[in-house]
Amino acid sequence: MQNSSREFEIKLLFPENKLKPIEQFIISRGGVRRQHLLADYIDTPDFLLLNAGIAFRLRREGREWVQTLKISTLNPLDRIEHNVRLEANGAEIPQWSISYHYEHPAWQEVIKRLPKLPINNLSAQFRIDVWRRKACINTRSGVLEYALDQGFIYSNIQGAPKTELIQELEIELKEGHAIDVLNHAKAMIKRFKARLDTRSKSERGYLLAIGKQVSPANRAGAIKLKKLKTREEMISLLINSCLAQILPNQSALAANFEGYDEHLHQLRVGLRRLKTLLKYLSCQNILLSDEGGVIFTQVFSTLGKYRDNHYVSEVLNPILKAHNGQPVEMEATQNLPHPSIFLRQAEFQLFLLEIMSLDPLLATPSQVFRSNEKFENIIKKTVYKILNKTFQFFSEQVPKIDILEDEALHTLRKKLKFLRYSLEFFKDFCRQDKFTPFFKQLSLTLDNLGNFNDICVSITRIELMAKSDPLLLFAIGWLKAERLRTRGLCESSIKKLSRTSLAW
Repeated sequence: MQNSSREFEIKLLFPENKLKPIEQFIISRGGVRRQHLLADYIDTPDFLLLNAGIAFRLRREGREWVQTLKISTLNPLDRIEHNVRLEANGAEIPQWSISYHYEHPAWQEVIKRLPKLPINNLSAQFRIDVWRRKACINTRSGVLEYALDQGFIYSNIQGAPKTELIQELEIELKEGHAIDVLNHAKAMIKRFKARLDTRSKSERGYLLAIGKQVSPANRAGAIKLKKLKTREEMISLLINSCLAQILPNQSALAANFEGYDEHLHQLRVGLRRLKTLLKYLSCQNILLSDEGGVIFTQVFSTLGKYRDNHYVSEVLNPILKAHNGQPVEMEATQNLPHPSIFLRQAEFQLFLLEIMSLDPLLATPSQVFRSNEKFENIIKKTVYKILNKTFQFFSEQVPKIDILEDEALHTLRKKLKFLRYSLEFFKDFCRQDKFTPFFKQLSLTLDNLGNFNDICVSITRIELMAKSDPLLLFAIGWLKAERLRTRGLCESSIKKLSRTSLAW
């Protein structure tokens, strides 16, 4: 027996003291009995499937065995899923085969991502053993399934047994509109202090097996706008391109691990990209609420305090040591609480849900939207108008670049960042023969401006420290000389950018 579906669900974690109230909530909605779920995750020894965003699972649900192939999509909450019920007797693991999925579109995605998948090397890599309490809840447009899972992940790679606790709530769309999932998640955040977590059980099992706390930080991915048929599909893709960077990094940071600098950096980049996108969405009357706008400002202010000391530790201090100077010991973020404290708060979690709710495809099924051949030209016109206005501001600064104050250069840097993120979003709207040289020069200019900003910030901070430690005056002297040199690089690259043919 086969079953094909598109899975849309939100996973929520919650404080330990909220487990009993949540359990009672689900019982009151009909979840009286618990179901035992035992799942083996199949992969190659080097986890080719999971590293490609694919999960291949064999799970016992009561007396039945179900083989499942799941494929990740750009939307972290949305997956392609194909289930096959297997013939089985008793508790013995039945005969399984990935070939049972060959006729389904999910398999075509596997082939696309892993054309040379060594099928003969597939075997069980870890096990997940949970008790599930679930209840179906009717909404105005359909049905949601609440599933509370409690149990453990078990791994025994190379004879090293490991376990990890599972305690999570999943809200899955069964019928109706995906926006209902977001609305119910919002209620759980407000009532039980729950928080979003995009890490799947398979990802957590993989991390347990390889001995890591979190996956690498998510960076921005390429965006393909060609072949999209409606305005709504385009907007959805752009929003989810931001969420694909924001949600996994916030999930990792909220897990309260140390060494979080790169995840925090990528979260901030994702939020900046979102800020850029919101300017374009406002032209389509897609706006944050007033409350959401306030929270967004607070998010930038709070995360901005976690500025790392990469420039001081990786650039300045090695040079100071080479010249027998005193290294600079920056206090930086050790006096700040772990960012998980802020990211777990209901205000930030609700802000994430508001961003998701901007996706026009969640409120109404995509098939109701009609293709409009003119929609792309209309959006292109808006994009070109904003790009031209941004570049005009830049061009007006170039003739006076030699006399601009440092703060004015920082403002120019923010404008050019907006330009770069815009080009990443709308590369398909650009002249492909002009895109690469312009984007390359833009990136070089931003690198120079970024180094210049790091130097300026370091000077300001170290000058305050030097009031009580005169030995730091040597570091300040070197930084000021370097600021002069780097400023020259900035001015040179800015002038060259102004002479480069536009990418659009």
